[in-house]
Amino acid sequence: MGNIDPESFKKMNIMAGTARSLSRTPLKDEDRQVWDRDFDLLVNDLRKIVDEELGADLAGEKEFYTSCVEVAKGYFDDKPFGGLKPGTGQYGFRMLAPQDLKTTAAGGTPSLYSWEQKVTTTSAKTYAQYVFGFSSGKVFARNAANTAAVVAFHRLVSYKPAPKILLAEFQVNDVPYVPYSVEAFSKVSKENKLIKVLPMPGRVLLHPGGGFFMHLYFDLGTGTIVPSGTTNVDIEVAPFGLVFGEYDYLVASELT
Repeated sequence: MGNIDPESFKKMNIMAGTARSLSRTPLKDEDRQVWDRDFDLLVNDLRKIVDEELGADLAGEKEFYTSCVEVAKGYFDDKPFGGLKPGTGQYGFRMLAPQDLKTTAAGGTPSLYSWEQKVTTTSAKTYAQYVFGFSSGKVFARNAANTAAVVAFHRLVSYKPAPKILLAEFQVNDVPYVPYSVEAFSKVSKENKLIKVLPMPGRVLLHPGGGFFMHLYFDLGTGTIVPSGTTNVDIEVAPFGLVFGEYDYLVASELT
């Protein structure tokens, strides 16, 4: 087991906050075969069943997610990789779900059970704080014996086309990042496409125990007038990425 060297870390363009080094164990040949098979299966299903562009976007991030599966192997004590169908004593992966963002690092309680939320802007402001997270801080990738997880994502997806999102602001592992403009991606529609894919200034890779929160800024349509009071906004914004977990993490009990 080693660490990601500084040059590779920089190349990955990760919003990592205080995490400047991550454990990493190269995949064995049998692990690599499973990873290539199952990642390509997921990409092809997205392309054929859901959305060609979304699948192609995930395919373009294979190098990043290959690094993530190696980071997970490093933190999971070099367990064998079982892909989308891990067994006891292995680790695997799937697409990120709301329940993968935990209220604490050690606990198994999800912070969300749906990406659909009604958020409230701060009074006389255009932003809603802690769209992911809480007033007390971050949401976490779980870090507990035999139920640890690595969370990784590279985009945001808005499943509801209505919210006019101007900017997204992240704090990752206790380091704040400046708000990033997503207005054009939020407002410009494509024919027969309801989802909106929102870019991020860097990828997020949370080691077990790592955490983040996110604020969103909205176009409330007030022009030169300061927003009055607070505004409720219905959103369904999700991080688009993967979770890598030990077998005991990926079983159904972690989703409840």
